[in-house]
Amino acid sequence: MNEFARYVVEEHIEDYNDGLINRRELLRRVTLITGSATATVALLSAMGCSTEPTSNAPAPVPTSRETSSQQDFATPPAQPVPDGMTVREDDPRITVAALEVKGADGAPLISYHARPAGSSPAGGIVVIHENRGLTPHIKDVVRRVATAGFAAVSVDLLSRDGGAEKLTDSAAYSAALSKRPVADMVSDVRQALDALSAATGVGDRRGVVGFCFGGGMTFNTLAAGVPVKAAVPFYGPAPQNTAGLAATKAAVSVVYAENDARITGSRDTVENALKQTGQPYKVTVYPGVDHAFHNDTGQRYNAAQAEAAWIATIEWFREHLAR
Repeated sequence: MNEFARYVVEEHIEDYNDGLINRRELLRRVTLITGSATATVALLSAMGCSTEPTSNAPAPVPTSRETSSQQDFATPPAQPVPDGMTVREDDPRITVAALEVKGADGAPLISYHARPAGSSPAGGIVVIHENRGLTPHIKDVVRRVATAGFAAVSVDLLSRDGGAEKLTDSAAYSAALSKRPVADMVSDVRQALDALSAATGVGDRRGVVGFCFGGGMTFNTLAAGVPVKAAVPFYGPAPQNTAGLAATKAAVSVVYAENDARITGSRDTVENALKQTGQPYKVTVYPGVDHAFHNDTGQRYNAAQAEAAWIATIEWFREHLAR
C-alpha cells in the first residue's frame, strides 16, 4: 500500500472514530481500496482501528471570530457553507475564465481558473484539492486567491477518470486517487503551474497551496524539485522523500491542527527538513482544532482558526511571490 493509500485509510478511520461515519460505511470505504472485505478487516485490525467511535458529536463551530475580517481579500466565512460558495463567479474583484491544461501525456486536465479583474496578477498559485477532487469548495478557494490579487488554478488529479463530477461517491474518488502514482500527480501539478505561468505572465512568481491530501501533494511537489517560490501545505502527510524536501528552494509555511495527532505528529520530521533548506519557513500549529478545520463545508470547520490560517497564507504569498 503506497503512502497515500494509507493516508486515505487513516482518514476514514478518523472519520469513524469521530462518529462522522458508521462501521458499515468504514468497511465500504476501505474495501474500495483493498479490494476485499477480508483484506479490509485485516488491515483495520493491523492499524489498531477501534470498534467504537470516540465521539458522536462534530467539533463545535464558534459563532464569532477572534481575528479581524477587515481584509482586502475574501476570507473563510463565519459559519459553515454547505454549498461551498463564499465568492461568487461574478464577483467584480475577479475574472473566472477557462484555462487549458494538459498533462505531460497530452491528456486534457479538468481545471478551474480565476484571476484578479483589471490588474496584472501578483503571482500564480496552484490550489491542490483534498481527496474529494475539484469540488465547489476548492473552486471557491481558487476564487478567494484571485480576490487577493493572484492568478489561481486547480486541476482535478483524476481528470483521466472524469474527475469529481463523474466520481460523485467521495469514497470511490479517494480510493481511485490513492492508487495513482505520486510522480504522475506531481507531473500534473507541474503542468498546471506551467500553464498558469504561460497564460498570465507571472514568470517564476509561482506558488502552491494544498489541503489534507493536497497538503501532502504540496510536500511531494516541493520534494520533487518543481520550481516554485512559495508554498503552504495545510495539514498534509510528510513526504517519503524528506531529502528532496530538504533541498527545496521555496519559502514554506506549514499549517497543522493541534488535535490532528495523526498528521501533526510528523511536524518534527518536516521542520528538520525545512531547516536544511536555508530558505524562509515557519510551522504553525493552530490551537483547539482538528484535521480539515479550514474546509467550511465540513463538520470539523472552525471559522476563527480558518480565517487566521488563511490570512497568514495570503500574507506569506504576498511576502514571497509579490516582489
